[in-house]
Amino acid sequence: MPKNTYYLTTAIPYANADPHIGFALEILYADVMARYQRLLGNDVYFLTGTDEHGQKMWRTAKEKGVDVYEYARQKSAEFEKLADVWNISNNDFIRTTEERHMTRAQEFWKLSLASGDIYKKAYEGLYCVGCESFKTEKDLIEGKCSDHNKAPEKLKEENYFFRLSKYQEPLEFLFKERPDFVFPKSRYNEMFNILKGGLDDISVSREKSKLPWGVPVPGDHTQVMYVWFDALTNYITALGFSSSDNTLFRKYWPGVHVIGKEINRFHSLLWPAMLMSAGLDVPRQIAVHGWMTVDGQKMSKSVGNVINPLALTEQYPLEAVRYFLMREIPFDNDGNFSYKSFITRFNADLANGLGNLTNRILSMIEKYCENKVPGVVTADTGLQDYLEKEIWLAYQKNMTEWRFDRALEAVWKFVAYCDQQISDKKPWAMAKAGKQVEVEDLLYHLAEALRHLAVMIWPVMPETAEKIMTSLGLDYAKELGKPIAELQQWVELTVGNNIKKGEALFPRLNS
Repeated sequence: MPKNTYYLTTAIPYANADPHIGFALEILYADVMARYQRLLGNDVYFLTGTDEHGQKMWRTAKEKGVDVYEYARQKSAEFEKLADVWNISNNDFIRTTEERHMTRAQEFWKLSLASGDIYKKAYEGLYCVGCESFKTEKDLIEGKCSDHNKAPEKLKEENYFFRLSKYQEPLEFLFKERPDFVFPKSRYNEMFNILKGGLDDISVSREKSKLPWGVPVPGDHTQVMYVWFDALTNYITALGFSSSDNTLFRKYWPGVHVIGKEINRFHSLLWPAMLMSAGLDVPRQIAVHGWMTVDGQKMSKSVGNVINPLALTEQYPLEAVRYFLMREIPFDNDGNFSYKSFITRFNADLANGLGNLTNRILSMIEKYCENKVPGVVTADTGLQDYLEKEIWLAYQKNMTEWRFDRALEAVWKFVAYCDQQISDKKPWAMAKAGKQVEVEDLLYHLAEALRHLAVMIWPVMPETAEKIMTSLGLDYAKELGKPIAELQQWVELTVGNNIKKGEALFPRLNS
């Protein structure tokens, strides 16, 4: 049967600064979902990249006295490095300064222009450089942008505008017809309330004399595209939209966008309106995650609590960082990071939990079964029933709904259950009493439980999953290429496989 396609993107962060832990969290959420969809057998295409145009990039480069393109290239390379170091499984990385993006973004502009949705007029307004967007007085708190705590600048220009107001009714229809269009429901409600309050047309260009750094507006050399009208199109330009080779676009679009709540409005209202204007399908879903605090405080340079994601994984094992963030920071709400919580969960869940269970099972097979997967007699020891009727169901439900924290909670319930089985049945006492058949039977089922655990943790901790499967004598790549229904079956482990016990998965950390 043909595979279902699943196109997934992150937002493209501004490349005017080093990668932030907030974006690392976002790209990790997307990676876990991408890997999970692959586990389900879907044909996944995963995109990330960098946004390199706009006022912030131009000013930052000028302040540093460097060429803006070279500065963008250097910063973009740091985001590519993040994806590599954090073992992100993206298929492509798009930069908005690439020719493939710029020419296709211009083609998109032409389609919207042909629909009568782009017009030129003089405009005076309040512009927040941090947000790269115009603000109204009602958007401000005590005269300042709520996200950047700075007063916006007054700008008076002649710009091109997009008729966002024209798509008021089509967007209302979209939201009513597709209540899951924006996830979670709280973010959907926020956008629907904004929508019901009425939409205004939005500026989509800047004067080139004031901002020479951007995609040129087709047919008007005095203007460059406003950053959002440029940046949002990356989701389709990377797939070959409007090019002669648009195979990927035809195959994978529409997709799912993983974004932070601060840019929800642009993705849930402006972007679908733009796509309607160009005669294209709207996104499959906008998945909106919350923010991360550090020790209960918003991250701030002045406070000194900003976390560098690359430095974090130099200090601690990547797999543990991936686990902690997905276990501790719920997708649909804000969450907190603290080094104390990290070490506590590392030692409890990874060292004493999964790591210890793996070591116990492999050590007993080594001791009592000549280091080979033993034979099996009984069809079920209780492990299978609990796994199939509770754990796998909870795992799949929560993974599908972006609740990776709850999915992992279910997995660790099974870790605890396996530990309890060992404590209750005491295989060492069985062996001492000469009950070799019973020992081998129990250890077979525990090894099989370990295989299931490896499958379930793979989207979050792929390297740990590989180590566990390899220790069971399994071909990691071959195993994960099997259909999910086969992976979920009990008694799949081959009797007689040589066990390859390695080093401890997670040696304890000192606090």
